[in-house]
Amino acid sequence: MADTAPPGAAAPADVAEDPARRGALDVADRVVQKVAVAAAARVPGVASTSSGLLGRDLPAATARTRGTRAQVEVDVAIAWPASAVTTARRVREAVGDAVTRFAGVRTDRVDVRVVAVTDPARVVTERVR
Repeated sequence: MADTAPPGAAAPADVAEDPARRGALDVADRVVQKVAVAAAARVPGVASTSSGLLGRDLPAATARTRGTRAQVEVDVAIAWPASAVTTARRVREAVGDAVTRFAGVRTDRVDVRVVAVTDPARVVTERVR
């Protein structure tokens, strides 16, 4: 005997609904920014710096999210002698992948600015203080 719900009653929880009818998920710009910063910081050659060294924390990101799409800008410092071109390409790829995977938002573009080149020894010294 099949279970049937009376008209107007809620469907059983085990019945899959059309995803478009379940509602919407809005991902805040701040969430995309945090995911972008975390992804950029994990790229080899990117130096994480605190405000004492360059006047601001790096990597840093800004994002503009509209629906399921985002535009992201990432500022990084690279540790000498890392290649700026190679590191920027890796940051772009890592940020795009991470934002899609963890925030569920596709990136239309990821702009990467290398704003500083640091001596790795100085970065470590600044962190210890």
